[in-house]
Amino acid sequence: MLVVDDSDDDVVMVARALRRGGFSVRQSRVADPDALREALSRGGWDLVVSEFETRAMSGLAALAAVRAAEPDPPFVFVSSRLGEETAVAALRSGAQDFVAKGDLRRLPVVAARETREAAHRRERRRAEAEVRELNASLERRVRERTAELEASNRALEAAKAQAEKASAAKNEFLSRMSHELRTPLNAVLGFAQLLEMESLSEEQASGVRAILRAGRHLLDLINEVLDLTRIESGNLSVSLEPVPAGEVVAEVLDLASGVASTRGARLRTELSAARGPTVFADRQRLRQVLLNLVANAVKYGRDGGAVTVTAMSTARDGRCRLSVVDDGPGIAPRLVPRLFTAFDRLGAESSTVEGTGLGLALSRRLTELMGGEIGYDSAPGGGSEFWVELALAAEAQPAAGASRERTSALSATDARRVVLYIEDNLPNFKVVSRALARLPGVEIVEAIQGRVGLDLARARRPDLILLDLHLPDLPGEEVLSRLKADPELAATPVVVLSADALPRTVARVVEAGAADFLTKPLDLRRFLKVVRDRLGVDAKT
Repeated sequence: MLVVDDSDDDVVMVARALRRGGFSVRQSRVADPDALREALSRGGWDLVVSEFETRAMSGLAALAAVRAAEPDPPFVFVSSRLGEETAVAALRSGAQDFVAKGDLRRLPVVAARETREAAHRRERRRAEAEVRELNASLERRVRERTAELEASNRALEAAKAQAEKASAAKNEFLSRMSHELRTPLNAVLGFAQLLEMESLSEEQASGVRAILRAGRHLLDLINEVLDLTRIESGNLSVSLEPVPAGEVVAEVLDLASGVASTRGARLRTELSAARGPTVFADRQRLRQVLLNLVANAVKYGRDGGAVTVTAMSTARDGRCRLSVVDDGPGIAPRLVPRLFTAFDRLGAESSTVEGTGLGLALSRRLTELMGGEIGYDSAPGGGSEFWVELALAAEAQPAAGASRERTSALSATDARRVVLYIEDNLPNFKVVSRALARLPGVEIVEAIQGRVGLDLARARRPDLILLDLHLPDLPGEEVLSRLKADPELAATPVVVLSADALPRTVARVVEAGAADFLTKPLDLRRFLKVVRDRLGVDAKT
């Protein structure tokens, strides 16, 4: 207790009254401003009791000094001046109470109440300080997180700008390549056509025709690669007509059977060429879209898995959904936003699965050009479903003649001889394919890599294998060695077609088990004779 009074007796009476009220009193008496300042500098006071008026200073001055030093200690005036005006002045000045010296019995009650309130005030200030500190901490964290998000957004914007720049660069590259490739190709095809109009020997005419075939094939490849660019520029048109979905699905599954066999995948559908919905679409583009979806399901599915193509009417009237469902590993959620992004293979570029990352992006744009929608449903470990929705068209029943043609073709297929050609050069494959087309009942299957050729050989059990020696992944001689080491394929005749015609190469390959060795450029008459002899078929008349 700090007592401001110039009477020692009064100080003793105040202390005695507080002790009687149960207080433990450690008192200090001051009677002038200097002593008060010195006492306040020590701090730690629980109660200040002051005379309203001393000789050295007024009680109001003492109150002002106390409040300037410490906000908490209760300040109680104890005075013999009991006037109402005095009490009002004391309370207005900020004192907690006014006790008359003749009524000191009330002082312990006042002291207990005011010290309790002071403790509450201190606790409130402490809690408020903690809240302020917590708010300040939260504000700092919010500012830090905001700064992180802003930095992340800036990084995302920079990445987006970089991706857009890269995409623009790719489009510019494709556009430039269109010009740079078409310009010389125009000269090649133009002069070849001029030569074709001249009087040429058969050998010369054959060479010109080969130039035209190779040049036109190169032009087709350029056109396919530039499809995406033409769609994005709005320059690719489609021809919409009623298309029997079953027929297109049958074509797609037939085309995809080769790659499916390499993975041991089963291709299934409930549709048939003769029955099923008829959709409004561009037949060629619909086949392109579905073939891409089926090929992706096989390539990215599991070995020995199943791929199913279904068709159903959607909840929206007049629509048909064609779905390609696989039982593969599904698509990770983090990859979903990139699913239809051109040139993005979702990490598969580091795998052995071939591709360019254009398939889904091109399929989406082609589907939209046909007035349809493309989408997917997938869960990690639960397989994937990619679907195409198109408008339904009037049912188109096939003519009886067409049905007979299909039946006849299927019957002929049962007696076909399968020739597997392992060759990475497409023009060479085309030459051989055209030549084999002169032999009835012969089906040619292509593999552009040695490992794929081995897988196809095990899956299709061909009647004859044609093998090039220079392949991108395995030497042709290694492929021949593996074929001959396989008990189920060892008896299958292998004819090597190669430009490497050194005598030691021919001798080594024949010794390794090749049935024959034909050098490139091929003598097609001799080539066809060798094939006929191995397959036991005759040429078309």
